Amino acid sequence: MKILYATRLFSGLERSFIDKKWNPIGVPTIYKLIEELDKSHDVKFIFSAKDWSNGWLLSWNSSTDKIISVEGLNRKIQILAGVAYYFSWLPRRTAIVFREIRQNIHLIVETLRFKPDVFYCDHANIIVGAILSRVQRRTLVVYRVMGIDPTMRVALTSSSIIYKVFKWAYKSPFDLVIFTQEGSGFELWAKQALLKDVRTEILLNGVDEINSLNTIVSGSELQNVPQDKKIILFVGKLEEYKGCYDFLEAIFLLIDKGVNDVHALIIGYGGEELKLKKLVKDRKDEKKFTFISELPHKQIFAAHRMSYIYVSMNHEGNLSNANLEAIQLNDCMIIPDSQPDSSIDVVTHQLLGDSVTSVPIKSPILLANSIHKLILSKKDRETKIKLLESRKNDFLWLWNDRIKAEIALLEQLIRKSKNV
Repeated sequence: MKILYATRLFSGLERSFIDKKWNPIGVPTIYKLIEELDKSHDVKFIFSAKDWSNGWLLSWNSSTDKIISVEGLNRKIQILAGVAYYFSWLPRRTAIVFREIRQNIHLIVETLRFKPDVFYCDHANIIVGAILSRVQRRTLVVYRVMGIDPTMRVALTSSSIIYKVFKWAYKSPFDLVIFTQEGSGFELWAKQALLKDVRTEILLNGVDEINSLNTIVSGSELQNVPQDKKIILFVGKLEEYKGCYDFLEAIFLLIDKGVNDVHALIIGYGGEELKLKKLVKDRKDEKKFTFISELPHKQIFAAHRMSYIYVSMNHEGNLSNANLEAIQLNDCMIIPDSQPDSSIDVVTHQLLGDSVTSVPIKSPILLANSIHKLILSKKDRETKIKLLESRKNDFLWLWNDRIKAEIALLEQLIRKSKNV
């Protein structure tokens, strides 16, 4: 199988490319597939720096395209420069437009040169995928959707030229669309955005085996978490849509209510990190919170194990990798109610049922009440955990099986095209 794999440069991968040593953080759907393709197939990896705004990528600022060898991968990696290619002499907004044109042309040329069986692209490179799917049939085009974000919904109705281009791209004759089931409402979006006869496959992400996860606290930042408090855990990017403010305000409400035996453990980083920490500092509540920007994945089990309750208030879907780990580890969980109008978390609640507690998004008072109720009732917590242990076996699968399933879809697609 010959594949040109085109995706944006994720922040969780850039450190590996800077250090030239494969040590990815986050985005396991991406890096685990990269690892398997690298071992067993003829693949060309091209990463595009999509620096939409200042700080979008924290480290990668090369002004030229790079081809590098990375220890731990067999094949060289190609990274296309972002706005730094032009930014010294063009305004940023103009540079972004030129960046997109240049990167897209580069990907098209590389496809013509490499002649892959499959051009595999994410949303950041969908314009190239749309063009290739419409003007040639030699190379199969697979569009990989990580999740439905608000802009993808807006694109279906907006009169903006940029959004109209994306709407046109969505209506392309892709050979396959693979969607990560994150609870973000792909089912409804796909009916509105994609061609009716385009084949779609929806795959839930995988989980690690529990016995492969590290339970050691010593030597990590977790050793600073107070052992005599009831730990309320939040894991995820510190962005508003992830519900981090909902969580913070709920903890503040509990403190103000006189619930003094709780401690919030917040693991993650993002654009709102400094603001969140300032809110805590201004209230002089630093002893009630522990912020850990990055925790090695091998220690995530320890964080869950020490926690009473796991909270996820993601406004855009709650079957994320972090939440699947919480499910695998049998956490007592609080997540948002489903949002039927957009179909967000409809599938989430179909899978989890009453094994979790749910509250509406942007409702810190209700969230605080739910946390407090679960803290007070060991019986309620144990009941939820037992229900979760029972239900998870119906839908969770290990990462090894998950990645094999995606590769099998690609191989099947190629076989079918060659038999036609």
